[in-house]
Amino acid sequence: MKTGETLNVLYLTPYYYSKRGNATTAKRMKEYLNKAGVTVNVFAFKEETASAEPYLEQADIVHALHVRKTAEWLTSNEIFIQKPFLLTTGGTDINIDLKEKQKKDSMAHLLEDAAALTVFTEDGKEKAVQDFPFLRGKTHVIPQAVNIPLPKQQTNLELPDGFPNILLPAGLRPVKDVLYVLDELDEKKKSYPNLRFMLIGEPLNKEIEQQVLHESSKRPWFTYHPPVEPEEMHILYKWADAVVNTSESEGQPVSLLEGMTEGVPALARNNPGNKSVVQPGCNGYLFSSPGQFSRQFEQLFSNDQLYQKLSEQARDYVLTYHHPVEEAKRYIELYKNILE
Repeated sequence: MKTGETLNVLYLTPYYYSKRGNATTAKRMKEYLNKAGVTVNVFAFKEETASAEPYLEQADIVHALHVRKTAEWLTSNEIFIQKPFLLTTGGTDINIDLKEKQKKDSMAHLLEDAAALTVFTEDGKEKAVQDFPFLRGKTHVIPQAVNIPLPKQQTNLELPDGFPNILLPAGLRPVKDVLYVLDELDEKKKSYPNLRFMLIGEPLNKEIEQQVLHESSKRPWFTYHPPVEPEEMHILYKWADAVVNTSESEGQPVSLLEGMTEGVPALARNNPGNKSVVQPGCNGYLFSSPGQFSRQFEQLFSNDQLYQKLSEQARDYVLTYHHPVEEAKRYIELYKNILE
């Protein structure tokens, strides 16, 4: 790449066209890197049927999201990245995949060749360096950003009237533990008769999907909804009075941040990923047990003045610390440092 030429980035992601977290991240990165004058080609290697080779040849630098899946794809397709490249790890590959030796080994070879690794949190950096000490000098913390909400638009979503409206966005898989506080919501329904609970996300595990459908069928106030387009998610956040995260482990939860852009406080399970974005008493609360969730629920919805304060602070927090323009700026600086 010569001085004055447009930077050309190949962004590798498992998903771009489906309604998955990786797709949301990839679309945001493409949009804001483009706005900053960077040419970005996205290749979704779990969805594309064409070859990635033409994009690899054009790129000045390659940026891959999700270390383990990228490593497996490269190995199975006998692709060797000859351009400088960096990797971004979210949650699963750091929190879960490192526990399996085969997956860890496949990640190690790719990480050794990478010019840099980016993680969303300091906790993620500590975990990466602990398992791969050679990463100490080339791991960078760049917090995940969220898109600024689009103007409200028409939707075919049928949203039930109620208060409080509790929204839990999560794929249906074991680590998300989506029914963790259901018993507590049963109890809260007695004192909040208009309470509504909506769980929205891709059915990634058949057994959990069946559990969710069974439990929701017994409760008229509990709705399960398959995933929707990102633009419609913001309509759901406007509907919600709290966004809940019950994950056993988490990278950095986009759903909580997206809710905050609409001024919706978070009620989140206490894990390092959630702790990286939830400041208790400022933009939401962290709970370590179902009972603590119940007490925080009561605290949040029994005091209108407190709720309004947390709502305003949640919006201010996400615009200050998770703005997509700042995220794109930091990645461009890293790209240029790698290419120097």
